[in-house]
Amino acid sequence: MAATEQPLIAVTLGDPAGIGPEIVAKYIAGPRKKDLTLVVVGEKNLLADTARRLKLPPPDLNVLTRPSRDKFLPGVVNLVSLKVGNLKGVEPGRPNAKTGRAAIAFVEKATDLVMLNEVDAVTTGPISKHAVNQAGFYFPGHTDYFASRTNTSKYAMCFIADDLRVALVTTHTALRKVHSKVKLARVVRTVCLLDEFVRGLGVNDPRLVVTGLNPHAGENGLLGTEELQEIAPAVEACRTQGLTVDGPASAEAAFAQHRRGRYDGLVAMYHDQGLIPVKVLFPYRTVNVTLGLPFVRTSVGHGAGLDIAGQGLAKVDSLRNAVNLAAKLVRARLRR
Repeated sequence: MAATEQPLIAVTLGDPAGIGPEIVAKYIAGPRKKDLTLVVVGEKNLLADTARRLKLPPPDLNVLTRPSRDKFLPGVVNLVSLKVGNLKGVEPGRPNAKTGRAAIAFVEKATDLVMLNEVDAVTTGPISKHAVNQAGFYFPGHTDYFASRTNTSKYAMCFIADDLRVALVTTHTALRKVHSKVKLARVVRTVCLLDEFVRGLGVNDPRLVVTGLNPHAGENGLLGTEELQEIAPAVEACRTQGLTVDGPASAEAAFAQHRRGRYDGLVAMYHDQGLIPVKVLFPYRTVNVTLGLPFVRTSVGHGAGLDIAGQGLAKVDSLRNAVNLAAKLVRARLRR
C-alpha cells in the first residue's frame, strides 16, 4: 500500500446461519469512515437477502469474481462473491456442515487476498466452530488457522476494548490442560508480542503486567507452583530484554490497575481469565487481534450469536471497531 492510498480491509461474512451477515449488512448501511476501502468476502445473494430482511437500503456494490487490488473502488462496498452452493434453505441459528463450508470458503479467500497483497488486512466475521469442524476445518478457531497458513509459530490472541489490551498465553484450551501449557517460553513470547503491538499503537515504553495462574498468584507456592517455576522467571527474562513488566500479579488486582491506567497492557494465562473482565466492561465493543502474523488480522470480539440470529438484534459496534482498528494498524505498519 502506498502512503497516499486508503487501507484495503477484507471483511468476511462469517457463518451464514449466524449474525455475521447481519452485522456486515448493518455496517454497510450505517456511517463508515471514509479513509478506508471495504472489501466484503462472501456471497452476493446472502448479503442482499440479509439486507432485504432487515429492511436496509440495497448496498452500492462493486461485485467482483476475480478480485485484484486495481479493481477495488473507494467510496463503495467491494464484494468478492464466491460460489458456495445454495444457501436458500439456511435457517438462522442452525448452522451445519453446509454453512460451515461457506464460512471456510470466505476465510480462505480473504487469506489468499491478503497473502497476495491484494488487500492490506483481514477482519473476520464470527463462525460456528462446530459447523466448520463438521465441514473439515480442524482448527480451534481463526487464530490457529491463520498461524498455520502463514507458518507462524510465535503468535497470540489479544483483545482490545478502549484502553484495555489483554493478550492470552493459552487460548481455546480445556481448563484441566492449561497448567501444562503455562511455560516460561510461552509467557515470554506473549509478553514480547504484546509489547510490540502496544508500541505499534504509539506507546513508546509500554508498561505491562502479567497475571498469575492460581488464586492470589499462588500465594508464594501455597496455592500452586506455576508462578514460582514458570511465570516469575518469564517476567524476569522479559525485564532483562529491556521490557517494563510487572508480575506475576493476582488477576483481579492486575485488571483493576490496568483499568485505572497504571498499565498499557496485560497478559492473562487463559481464555476466561482474560476475557470475562473485558467483556463484562465492554460487551459490544471488544475487538480480537492476532499478534505475530505477517499481516493485520482483526475480528469481532464475539461469537456467531446463534440465539439471536435472524432477529435483527445483533449490534454492529464490535465489527465497526475491528475494521477501524485494522485500518489503523495497517497505517502504523506503513510508518515503520
